[in-house]
Amino acid sequence: MDSVTVNVRYSNVKSEWRDVPGVPGLKWALHVTLVCLNGLYDEVATYIQVVGGRVTVSATIECSIAHSLMVFTKTILHEFKYGERHGFGDPVVGLIGTNYSITCKATFEVKNNVPVQNTDLRAVKLHELIDKSKPHWADTKIVVGKTDIKVHRGFLSMISPVFNAMFSPETKEFKTGVVNIADFTVETVQNALDYCYGTDLGKKTVAEIIDMLRFYDKYDIELLVTKLEASLKANLTTNNFAPIAWQYSRESLQAECGRLIHENKEIAFLPEFLALDPTVIASVLKAGLISTAAVLPKATI
Repeated sequence: MDSVTVNVRYSNVKSEWRDVPGVPGLKWALHVTLVCLNGLYDEVATYIQVVGGRVTVSATIECSIAHSLMVFTKTILHEFKYGERHGFGDPVVGLIGTNYSITCKATFEVKNNVPVQNTDLRAVKLHELIDKSKPHWADTKIVVGKTDIKVHRGFLSMISPVFNAMFSPETKEFKTGVVNIADFTVETVQNALDYCYGTDLGKKTVAEIIDMLRFYDKYDIELLVTKLEASLKANLTTNNFAPIAWQYSRESLQAECGRLIHENKEIAFLPEFLALDPTVIASVLKAGLISTAAVLPKATI
C-alpha cells in the first residue's frame, strides 16, 4: 500500500511521481483537476495515473475540508495499462476556494505478478532520420561519371577531414556544391556513402569491401577504415588472400596476410600468389616473418 496527500484551493494539482512498493520501474501519481461548470470553477475531479507497466489499482480517495469534520470518500478498482489515467470524471465535491486536502490510499497488484521490465530502445540510424522528399535534405552532389549522388556537406565534413577541407569557403566545391570523383566507381561511392549513413548493405564480396576501404582511406574516415580492416582480418582465408594482399596493401593487413602465408606455406605456390607484383610478395613475406617473430635461416656454403 502507498498513500499521498495534496492540498488544493484554486488550481489544478498533481502529486510527485511515487514508486509502487516492491515493483521497480512502476510509478504512480494523483491528479486533481478543477472542473468548470457554468463558467465557474466550482467542482473537483480526481484521477490516478500509473506508468511503467500493467497493474490493478484498488484505491480510496478522501477529501477533507479544513476546519471541518466533513469528509467525502470515493473508491476505485481498475486495471491500468502503460500510462493510462483513471478516476472520477464526476466531481468529488464542489468546494473551490476552500482550503481542503485530498488523500489517496492505494494498493497495487501487478498483472500476473510479472515484474515490470524496462523497454529497450533501438538506436536510430542516421539514414532513418533523412527524409529525401524534403528539399533541404541535401545541399551537395557528388558526381561520378554521369551519375549524381546527393549528400549533405555538413555530415561529410563531420566524419572526414578531407571533405571538411574540401568544403572550406574558398574552395570550388563549397561555391558550386559539386564534388567530382573520378578514381572510384559509382557502386563503390554509393556503397561507401550508404554505409556512412548507417544503411545495411547486406553481404558484400571481398573486392567490394576493399574498394570501400580504399575510399575511406583516401578520405581519412578512420573509424570505418578500422571497422572494415577488422572485418577483412576476421574473414581472411587462403581463398581470398591474394586480392586482399594485392588490392589493399596497408601494414596491418599485410601483417595478417603474412601470418596466414607463414602458417599455410602452400599459398606461395598458388598461381594467384605467384601472379602478384614482386614488391607485394616481398612485403607480405617480410610481414609474415615480423608478425610471427620468425627468423630467416642463415645461408650455408
